[in-house]
Amino acid sequence: MRHRMAVSVMVLAVGAALVGCTPEGREQVFGEVAAEGLRVAAEDAFASAGFPIEGQLDCEVGEETAGEITANCSGTTEQGADVAFDGSFNTGDRDFTDGVEGSFRGEVNGAEVFSTDCLGC
Repeated sequence: MRHRMAVSVMVLAVGAALVGCTPEGREQVFGEVAAEGLRVAAEDAFASAGFPIEGQLDCEVGEETAGEITANCSGTTEQGADVAFDGSFNTGDRDFTDGVEGSFRGEVNGAEVFSTDCLGC
């Protein structure tokens, strides 16, 4: 439920941001909104794998390269373990209502705990 709400907010924010912005401004806003949506989806994925996150993940979204946006997140589990999340998705896919398709991986203390081609699907 939390994921669906975050994705809906992300879709609305992207739609609103795309009106009246320069192409560069649209991409910057899209990247910021994507980071927030991916953060929530990654936190849900860690929780589903048995590693709930303490607070929030700290995520950065890279610049678009070859039609893809990359994301890297870090944080700590409620038990104090270090977590890392990385992923990428195609910039042509901006309808995240059914999840985000791409390549996503989560690690806890350096060990992979999930790898998926869709977050929130």
